[in-house]
Amino acid sequence: TCHIRRKYDELRDKILNYQVTMTEQIVDNGKIYGYAVTRNVPVSDIYQMDCYVVRFIFSDASTLHDEKQEQILLQLIKQLKEHMELNRGYYNLRIPTHIIDLLKAVNEVFTDIIFCGGTVEEIIHGKQVEVPNKGGLRIGFADAACLQLHKDRLMKMTYASFQSYQGQYHISQVTQDKAGVIYENWIRASMDMLGEEPIVVSWKEEIPVGFVTIKETSSAVEGILSAVDPKRRELGAYKSMIAFIINYANTKGKSFVTSTQFDNFIVQGVWNSLGLKPFYSIYNIHVDNR
Repeated sequence: TCHIRRKYDELRDKILNYQVTMTEQIVDNGKIYGYAVTRNVPVSDIYQMDCYVVRFIFSDASTLHDEKQEQILLQLIKQLKEHMELNRGYYNLRIPTHIIDLLKAVNEVFTDIIFCGGTVEEIIHGKQVEVPNKGGLRIGFADAACLQLHKDRLMKMTYASFQSYQGQYHISQVTQDKAGVIYENWIRASMDMLGEEPIVVSWKEEIPVGFVTIKETSSAVEGILSAVDPKRRELGAYKSMIAFIINYANTKGKSFVTSTQFDNFIVQGVWNSLGLKPFYSIYNIHVDNR
């Protein structure tokens, strides 16, 4: 909502009024610079070690270099390092790519980091798009009974789609050995939740050839997990499903948002052809502090 209106007052007010949970913060001249540390329970369970995610929360931050801002963020990152020393574990720092001073501070304080790529988020709002259908597909929401009937096929399709997937945990030498298990567990959990969250399915002669799970809030519809039968990619199911969801979001006056890795150019190409544009991105910086 803030991005669409180009007004961030509501979000800034929530941060300034401490309605956003933070582990630590620095207040300077009416501005708040903070971070929140949360334990990544699923990943911790897989590796049998404490794994954490660090998200940064700023009420006002310049995207351009500012000497004073850099010094504040340097102090904040030093506080984060002290927190990590007291709470040993494996940390994933999610660094907004547009805040240069934060990245500079991280590079200065942490001398042994693992760069694990990044993700980009894209958005479309207020547009109706054509739903391509070169493969004679039927696109629509599926009910729980139908999903359970085809669960095994959907599961196999998803595993096949992710077979060659390389995410941030594959890149790190610390986590690479069990990285596949993280995504397998995510897929399995998503399949167990079939019917609890809306899911769009593409059908070819009553056989599912692809799906996209979504989450819906008061302002947006988000694409979460998607898969297409590798043997039926020529049908264009993925583009048709994304177009369907864009139109569904638009009829409800909501944005459609979704995210992927920086290097997933094929998927981003599909999004861009439908009118989505990037609006936010992060670097995944891992720190092994066990």
